[in-house]
Amino acid sequence: MASFCKVSIIAFVLARGVFLSSPTQAIRTGEQDSSLAFEPSSDNGEDIIPIELRHYLDECLKKISDECGAIFFTRIFIGKENGIPASCCQKLLDMGEECHYTITESIISRPEFRANATLYETRAVDTWNICSQ
Repeated sequence: MASFCKVSIIAFVLARGVFLSSPTQAIRTGEQDSSLAFEPSSDNGEDIIPIELRHYLDECLKKISDECGAIFFTRIFIGKENGIPASCCQKLLDMGEECHYTITESIISRPEFRANATLYETRAVDTWNICSQ
């Protein structure tokens, strides 16, 4: 199992949307769905987040604190059934369901998380449901 420090670094890098490995990422903006293709970076073959998605994720992440983000990441991707403070649930609800799922899908698109995508998606839904009760 990864150390908390390593997990926190991974969570920060992924949540801030530095790189994604998925060839496409669909996001919903308003009433329209947009499929955004990733363009490879020059040397390392990693795909970078298209500017539109980067801005969208940045706006989402501004609405949630680092502390709450770490709680949600640990719950969804590590599987720790930690309690969610009411203040974090409120921030998640204020951030919105679309942001929550777009961030989750962006992390799942990474190769190191892809194998357990269904599990992570289920935990993300459960997390949203807990907070929205």
